Parts: sequence; C-alpha cells; structure tokens
Amino acid sequence: MELLYRKTTDGICLERCYTLDGAPVLPDYMDGMPVTELERYLFSQTVRGRETPPDHLREEPQLCGRAVKELALPQHLKKVGAYAFYNCSELKTLSFGSTVQDWGAGVFTGCTGINSLRIRIVPGSKSCFKEVLSELRQELTVEYLDEEGRLLAKLIFPEFFEDSVENTPARIIMRKMHGCGHMYRYCFSGTEFLFREYDRLFPNAVIVERPKLVTQLALYRLYWPYGLTEEWKGGYWDYLKQHPMEAVKGLMTRREDDILRWLSCQEEADASFLAAALKAAEREEDPQSSALLLDAVHRRFGSERRKQAAARTFEL
Repeated sequence: MELLYRKTTDGICLERCYTLDGAPVLPDYMDGMPVTELERYLFSQTVRGRETPPDHLREEPQLCGRAVKELALPQHLKKVGAYAFYNCSELKTLSFGSTVQDWGAGVFTGCTGINSLRIRIVPGSKSCFKEVLSELRQELTVEYLDEEGRLLAKLIFPEFFEDSVENTPARIIMRKMHGCGHMYRYCFSGTEFLFREYDRLFPNAVIVERPKLVTQLALYRLYWPYGLTEEWKGGYWDYLKQHPMEAVKGLMTRREDDILRWLSCQEEADASFLAAALKAAEREEDPQSSALLLDAVHRRFGSERRKQAAARTFEL
C-alpha cells in the first residue's frame, strides 16, 4: 500500500491511497507523526480538480469507489473530510475510534452497503458514536470495544426510513417513520451511549421488527451482557423461549457456533427449547449444529430420559 499525504500542524493528512487490498488498515503514524486527518473525497471514485499523481503511481490502482470493501481508520484520527467515502457502495465494515471530532458533510453519502461498525470507546472523551449512527439508517451490527480493542458488547441497530404523503385538501405534508431504528439511535445522554435505554426499547422491537432480527438482538445482549440488568436479561430470555427455532436458525445461518454452544448449555434453554432447536437444525440439514445440540441434550438430560424410559418399561 502506498499513500500520498501532507504534514499539518498537528499530524499527517492522508490524501490518496494506492493498493489492491480492498480492506486496508490505515497506519496510525507516518514519519513519526500521528495520522490525524483524511482528505475530503479521499476514497471517492472521481474528484474534479484533483492533482495528477506522481509518475511512479500513475499506473497503480487507486483505492476508491466500489473497490473499497472494509476500512480500519487510524487510532489518532480527528477529522474526516467532506464526502471522504462518497459512493463507496461496497464498503461493508468501518472501524474507528470514538474520538474522531469532525465528520465532514456528506461523508457517508452513497454508503448504502455499510452493515457493520467497530468502534473503540475512549472513556472520558466526547464520543462520535451518536453522530455516526444518525448518518446510517440501514440495519447495523456494532461491535462496542474498549480503548484496548477488547469486545464489550455486540449490538443490533434496526433500520428505519421515512416517507412523506401529501394531504392535498389541507395542503399538509404528512411524514411517517417506518421501523424502530430511529428510536435505538437516541439511546444517549449527551454523547454517552446508555445500555439501559437500549434494552428498554426491546418491547418496541418485538412489535415492529421480524423475529429473525429480534432473536439476534436478544442473543447478542445475553452473550455479551455488558451493562445488562437482570430485568432485561429475563425479558430477552422470555422472547427466545417463544422463538427457539428462529434463534437457532439465525445462528446457523451466520455460523456463530460459539453462541450456539453457549446457548445449549444455559439453564434457561430447557429440554423443550433444545428439542425445538434440534428440529430447526434437522430442517436446515446442518449436521454440525445437530451434533452439537444432540450432545447437549444427552449431556444435560440423558439421565432423565433414561429414567423416563425405565418407567415406561416397568408400566408395560
């Protein structure tokens, strides 16, 4: 990877990136200075008035537009220039720190493919998490990391959109919001994310969203219970018990075997829950998940089943 850059008063500003790798990790330092800024239109396909690159880079592939698949932004980044990711429609995952102070105008315009965020939270500092969420209306999976990069929680933010309908006789424009994703994007006090407010919205998700998404949201909160209270722990489990097949089918589709293994060992996942889960695995013709669930059934309820079989034999 080759980078064009310039020095500023407080660090390095990246101007262009040349690489065949669609998922680069941008450097934290260059020339002994922190990378603090991304130039406007940095990853945009075309920019009017852009200077011709140096001779040795004219034949090199520039990372921009649809070629951008995943980006990990520098640790000390403070500013992202206007339209930096303009029309990067294939960009799926963005990793960044919460201390980015300035996101330029239209920075996510055309970034309809983003479905995953990884944000490192620096305590005691103003966070840009709320600002980024408000710019992305599609369904998002967010990995919430501590300052050292350790995963604290994995959160689902449903999508939302709005439309406008004109009431012609009254000459009034009626705006209607669809989905509960906008409510999930208000779980903040200032710029601090509040897990209790996120969990409090679960009944709304149950009503509005499809079971496939709701079970995923519940499983992630239970598996990574950072900030989870006993009240909402019970609420999440109650929903999963009502939708065991959807929960397990989702885990199989996403190949989250670690969560499935954990789920099969939980006290709340009783014999009837595991029986429904096993039926889902059999319907999906997933031998790996079926074997995992069968092992859990025999390990946890094998002796009980043997007692029941012996009782039936005695009665005969």
